[in-house]
Amino acid sequence: MAVAALIGFATPAAAATSGCGSACDRKDPQTYYATVDGKTMRCSFIDVQTPYTATYVELRYSPFCRTAWARQTGSFGWLSGVLVQSYNTNGTLRMTVDDRNSSGTWSMMVNDKGLTARACFYQYDSEWDYEAGNRRILYCTARY
Repeated sequence: MAVAALIGFATPAAAATSGCGSACDRKDPQTYYATVDGKTMRCSFIDVQTPYTATYVELRYSPFCRTAWARQTGSFGWLSGVLVQSYNTNGTLRMTVDDRNSSGTWSMMVNDKGLTARACFYQYDSEWDYEAGNRRILYCTARY
């Protein structure tokens, strides 16, 4: 997080005091309007940051909503995508949310207030794997 502070990103501690919490879990950052501290706006609007990137994926973060999501920056074709993983304070995986119910270029959001998240790029090796949900995670960002 020291790197994020040096290049101008708000740290989670400097973000909105409440965020939208678990109400934002599995919501689309492009269309969901959250009300936080008496203000209402989209989580992907105005204050969005990219604290970390990896091959074909970036971790997006909204200090207003205190949420994170993955955005795809490259592709292996329709058999690839992105997901965001949310971690509890003790390091255990809280949830994984992928891009299957969104536009296909970003994942749905996860609550990031007091938690950490990372974004990952994945691919399916075949159409059968796609139908069975057997994805192979290839690249992930650091946690933020």
